[in-house]
Amino acid sequence: MRNRLKLFLTVGAIGFLVQIAALIFLTTALHWRYEPATAVAVELAILHNFWWHERWTWRDRSTREATLKRWYRFQISAGCISMVGNLVGTACLVEYFHLVPAAANVAAVAFTSLGNFLVADRWVFLRTSVACAALLLVCAPRLGAAELNPEILAAWNRQTADAQARLRGDRPASSAQTGPQGRAIHVSGGSIHLWRGSTLVRHATVDQLLAAMMDPGTPPPQEDVLESRVLARLGSTLHVYVKLRRTAIVTVVYDTEHDVSFRRASANLATSESVSTRIAETNGGDRGFLWRLNSYWRYVQVGRDVLVELESLSLSRDIPLLVRPIAGPIINGIARESMRRTLDALEQYVESAIANRADGNPASLETRAQPGRQSAGPGRVAVDADRVGLER
Repeated sequence: MRNRLKLFLTVGAIGFLVQIAALIFLTTALHWRYEPATAVAVELAILHNFWWHERWTWRDRSTREATLKRWYRFQISAGCISMVGNLVGTACLVEYFHLVPAAANVAAVAFTSLGNFLVADRWVFLRTSVACAALLLVCAPRLGAAELNPEILAAWNRQTADAQARLRGDRPASSAQTGPQGRAIHVSGGSIHLWRGSTLVRHATVDQLLAAMMDPGTPPPQEDVLESRVLARLGSTLHVYVKLRRTAIVTVVYDTEHDVSFRRASANLATSESVSTRIAETNGGDRGFLWRLNSYWRYVQVGRDVLVELESLSLSRDIPLLVRPIAGPIINGIARESMRRTLDALEQYVESAIANRADGNPASLETRAQPGRQSAGPGRVAVDADRVGLER
C-alpha cells in the first residue's frame, strides 16, 4: 500500500503540473475565466493520471478487457472528487481569501488527493476477481474440501470420449484460423470447461512440427508453465511433469503429470493427446479448482503451413449459483486468454525451433524426418509413413 501511494503521488504530482500549466495558459494567455479554465485543466490532469495509473500505479490489476470500465469509474470518481473539490476549493479561496487562481488550485488539489487515492484503490482499480473471491468464500464456507463424485467422473468420461472421437474423425482441412471459443458444462458438484481454438504455423511441415514438439518433449515456454521435464519415453508416448500455475478466482500452483501421445494419421495429418494422470496442489490441499486437464491436438498440412487445432478440457468444482453470473464471465475471460497464449506460444516456439535447428545443422528437420530415416542419439525423432517413434 505504501509503495502504491508513492506511485500515486508521483503520478499525481506530474498531473498537477499539467493541470497548473493548463490553468495558467488558459487564464493568462487566452483570458478565460477561472471557472471554465479550472474545469478544462482538471480534465486534462484526469486523462493524464488515468493513463499512468493504468500502466504504472495499478498495473498489477489491469486487464485489457476492463480498461473501459475502469475509465468510466475513474472519470466518475475524479468528477465527483477532483472536479467538485477543485472548483469549490479554488472558488472559495479566490473569493474569500483573495488568492490567485493558481495558488488556490494548489491548496484544493492537496485536499482532494487522499480521497482520490482511496476511491481509486478501493473501487476504480479493484480487481473484480478479488470481490468475487470474497463472495465465493462467503457462499462456500467449506472451500477447503471438495468431492469428486461418480456423477462428475461419468460426465467427464463422456466428454473426453467425444473429444477423442472428434480428434480421430475425418474432417476437411481448412486454412481458416478460429479464435478461442468455449463453454462450461455444469454437472452436480462440478464444471467441465470445453475450449477450442487454432493457429497457423507458417512455412513449416507436419514432420518439422512433430520433431520440434517431441524433442525435447516439454511444453513450449509460457507464463503459466513454471517448470517442466520429461519423466519417461516409450515409443510415441511421453510421460511429462509440469508445474502449472492457474488463476481464475484465486491463483493456485499445481504439480501435474501427463501422458502425451503422438499419432501420424496420414502424410498431411498428425494428432496428439495430453491426458492428465496426476494433479495436486503444491500445498497438499485439494480445493477442487482443477481436477482434470486434457488437451487434444490436430496438425494439418495446408499448403506450406501447418494448421494447429486445439481442444482443451478441464474439470473443476462447480461455481455456486449465487456468484455464477459474476464469476462465470471472469473465468471465461481468463480461459480465453490462456488458450490464446498457449496457441501463440506453440506457434512462436515451433517457428523458432525450426529456424534454429535448420541454421545449426545442415540436415534440417525436414531431412531428419524423412520416411524410414533414423537419427542417432537419445531422444531424437524419426517419422515414417505410419507412425511417430522416438529412437532411444
